[in-house]
Amino acid sequence: MKLVSSTILLNAFLLLTRQIFKNSCSFPRLEIKQLAETKSLAKTEKYLALSYRNYFAKFFCLPQRFNRINDARLSQHIQELRKTYFEDIDVLNDPNNAADDVLHRIVLILKRTSREQLLKEGPTLLVPCSIKVLFHYEYGLPYKEGLCDWKQRRHLKLAKESYYNLLRSFVPEKSKELVKVVIKTIHKGKLWLVEDFAYDLLWTLLELNVSGFTVVQRILNKLEMLDNDIPDARAIVRVLYELLNVYHWPEDMKTIAVVERLLKLFHKSMVAADGNDPPYGSLRKGLEVCVRHILQRLPNDHLLVAIRHMCLWTMKNETNDETILDFGSTLEYAAFLHNSSSYEKTLTSEVFPMLMHMIGSTNRLANLLGNRVLQYLLDRNNNKHQFDTPKIFFENTQFDLCIGKYNRKDKIFLKTYREELHDCLVKSVINHCSTRLNLEATYCTICLLAVEVPCGFTAASTVCLAMNLQELTLERKDLSREVSFHVHATVMAIMSLLCWVHHAKVFFNYINKIMMERAQWAPHLNPPLQSRYDFAIHHILWDKPEFFFVDWETRYGLWKCFRLKEERRSVISSH
Repeated sequence: MKLVSSTILLNAFLLLTRQIFKNSCSFPRLEIKQLAETKSLAKTEKYLALSYRNYFAKFFCLPQRFNRINDARLSQHIQELRKTYFEDIDVLNDPNNAADDVLHRIVLILKRTSREQLLKEGPTLLVPCSIKVLFHYEYGLPYKEGLCDWKQRRHLKLAKESYYNLLRSFVPEKSKELVKVVIKTIHKGKLWLVEDFAYDLLWTLLELNVSGFTVVQRILNKLEMLDNDIPDARAIVRVLYELLNVYHWPEDMKTIAVVERLLKLFHKSMVAADGNDPPYGSLRKGLEVCVRHILQRLPNDHLLVAIRHMCLWTMKNETNDETILDFGSTLEYAAFLHNSSSYEKTLTSEVFPMLMHMIGSTNRLANLLGNRVLQYLLDRNNNKHQFDTPKIFFENTQFDLCIGKYNRKDKIFLKTYREELHDCLVKSVINHCSTRLNLEATYCTICLLAVEVPCGFTAASTVCLAMNLQELTLERKDLSREVSFHVHATVMAIMSLLCWVHHAKVFFNYINKIMMERAQWAPHLNPPLQSRYDFAIHHILWDKPEFFFVDWETRYGLWKCFRLKEERRSVISSH
C-alpha cells in the first residue's frame, strides 16, 4: 500500500511539475520524462529540487545551478536540432510548434555547456538554427493579444538573447567562420529582402568587435556573385550602406582595401550604363550611398586615398562628361570631409599633380571639378563662400574673412610648386574664361591661396599671375567683349583682395585710382560680372592704357607694403 501511494504521489508530482514548467525553457521536459521512466525516486527528487530552485531563482534573484552537459550529450542535442529544424522545417512554416522546442534546446545548450565545448562544436549548426528561430518569432508569427502576445514577446526576447550569446561564445576565435555562417544563412534564406532583420544580424557581429573588414568583404563577395538577380543585389546594397553608416573604420591597410574595392564597384556601376553589365548599372545610386557613408567614417588620411582614386578616374581617356557628373559630387564630398592641416601632408605627391592636371584640362567639367576639390583642401578657415564671384574688397571695409596664420611649411610648399600652380591657373582662365562658372571657380582658388598663406611670396606670385592674365587677355583678339570684361573684372577683384589682406596703403591708392577711372569711363571692367552690359554714350570700349594695371606700379606697391613691414619689425626688435 505504501509503495502504491509513493508511485501515485510521484506521478502527481511529475504532472504538476510539467504544468508549472510547460512554458519555461529552464526546465527540459524530455529529461524529466526519462527520469520518470527510470523509476528512481532519489534521482528524480534531486533533479526536481534543482529545477524548482532554478525556477524560483528568477523571482528571488538567486544564482541558478545546472548540471553540465558532456560532449557526447551536446553532440546529440545538436544532431536533434539538425533533424528537427535545420533541414526539415522551413523558415516561415513551423508545424507542431517545433520552434519552441528548438529554442528551448538552444537555451539549454547555452546554459549547460562551457564556452570551450561550443568552440569545439563550431557555429556551423547552432548559429543557423538560432537565426531561423529568431526570424520565426519576429516575422513568422501573426500578432495575438493577451497571454499569447506575452508569450510571443517573451520568446522573441529569448531568441534575441540566445543569438547574441551564441555569437559572443565564438568571438574572437571563430570570427571568420562565424561571419561566413551568418552571411551564408542570410543569403540562402533570402533574408536580404528583410533588410532590418539582416542589418540587425550583421550589426550584432560588429558590436562584438568582429572585424568590419571581414564582414564587408563577405558581403561584397555575395554581391559580385549575383548575375541577374537585381532585387537581391539591391537589397544587399541597402543593408550594406546602413552598416557603413554606423561603423567607424580603424586606420589600417584593411580599411584601405575595403575603400578601394568599394570604389572599384562604384566605378564599374557608372561605366555599365551601356548595357554590357546590367546588374551593376542598376546599383549605381545604392553604391554611391555606400561610398558616401564609408567616407563619413574614414580616418582623415584615408580620405586622401578615395580622393586620389576618383581623381584618377577623371584623367582616364574613356571617362566622358556623364561619368564625371556621376561621381563629381562624391569626390567633392570626400574633399569637404577631409580636415586639412599642413598643405604638405594634404596635397601629397600623388594627389597634387592630379589636381593640377584636372585644373589645366581643356575639359570644362574636369576643370571645374579640379578647382572645387582643391578649394576644399585649401580652405582651412571656411572662407570659400566669400569668393563665389569676383567683387571689390574696399579699403576700411569689414569682410567676414578669416586670414590664415603664416606657416613656413606652407610657404615652402608653394615655392616648390609655384611654376606648376601658375601655369595651371593661367590655362584654367584662358581655356575656360568664356564659361562664367569655370572663371569664378578659378578666381576662388586664387583667392584662397592668397588668404590661407598670407606672406610676401604669395602676394608677389598672385600679382604676377593677375598681371599675366591681364596681358594675355589684352593680346587675344578672338575673345568676345563680355568675356574680356569678365577677366579684367576678375583681375581687379584679386588685386583689391591682396591690398585688403596685407593692408597695403600705397598699393590700395593705386588700385583705387584705376578703379575710379574705370567707374567713370569703363564700368564694365570692374566687378561684378554681368551677363549683359549696357553702355552709355561716354563709355570707352577700346583698351585705353589708363584703365589697366602697369607692371612697375604693382611692383612698387608690393615693395612699399612689405618694406614698411620689415622696417617696423626691425624697430620693434631694436627696442
